[in-house]
Amino acid sequence: IFDNLPLITYVLDKIVTPDLLRNALTALYQYADDPASRVDDELVNSFYRPAKDPGSPEALNQIYTNDAGKTPMELHQEYDTFLGKTVPIHLVWGTEDTVTPFSGPVGQFYAQLAQQEDAKVSLYTLQAGHIPFDEIPECNDSMVEWLQTLE
Repeated sequence: IFDNLPLITYVLDKIVTPDLLRNALTALYQYADDPASRVDDELVNSFYRPAKDPGSPEALNQIYTNDAGKTPMELHQEYDTFLGKTVPIHLVWGTEDTVTPFSGPVGQFYAQLAQQEDAKVSLYTLQAGHIPFDEIPECNDSMVEWLQTLE
């Protein structure tokens, strides 16, 4: 579908509306107390305006049809070599994330690393979706606690 520029152009011109984007974005906040309150006009417009840009069909085509590059797992394995040291990482992950599922390969990779003390990876999971820090702001406490443990 993303290699069909006329179709992408039609979808962006005729189907993508602020209401459609608002509904899609609101669905990402499924565990917030008031999901609709998390999606304001500014957030909707931050997706809508680029979708209406004349170059957006080509941009989407490039994003979805070009080489995706290295996976997070491949990049993680290069940190030590590239930086010359192990980089501490703290992940806050919503277990109900439908964009990057915790049960998927990236989530499971980091879940396994978090169990290895020498990996310097910590993981805080909670019942939330793709944007836990905004959906359930209390989860930010785990980031503050983790930052306080760093040398």
